[in-house]
Amino acid sequence: MKAPFGMSGQSMTEYAVICAALAAALLLPMPGSQETVSQFLCDSIREFYSSLTLFISLP
Repeated sequence: MKAPFGMSGQSMTEYAVICAALAAALLLPMPGSQETVSQFLCDSIREFYSSLTLFISLP
């Protein structure tokens, strides 16, 4: 079935807008700090892994 005229690129446009918004949310600094969301996420994972390895190494 062929899409009506003008509606054939709507999905690609929506996908591009969502990807751009997600990239901006991950790369722009958070309000009130100079840290981006991706930096905060990496720091949180690093801290969790450090705590986990300390817990595992306990007798």
